[in-house]
Amino acid sequence: MGINKKGQMIFIGIMVFIMAFIMLVQFIAPLKTQIQTARNPSNLDCGNHSITVGDKMTCVVADTTLFYFFGVGLAVAAGYLGFKGVKYKFAPPNK
Repeated sequence: MGINKKGQMIFIGIMVFIMAFIMLVQFIAPLKTQIQTARNPSNLDCGNHSITVGDKMTCVVADTTLFYFFGVGLAVAAGYLGFKGVKYKFAPPNK
């Protein structure tokens, strides 16, 4: 007994979500290295208390980059998964 089209679409959506999650996890290490390089004393010098307000804000943005990158990536993957279900519900494919 085979699986119907809706079931196949759900499984494909789940597989795409899992692959996107795996890709995001693989990007954590290089992104973390780049953030550490940007924050070191020879670049932004985020450990120095006498830097300007703009530099302090740049340090905050650099600190939150990894969180936002991972969050946006998961949101896009989940949106793709949800879009597949909504698209099929409101506009079923021609048979």
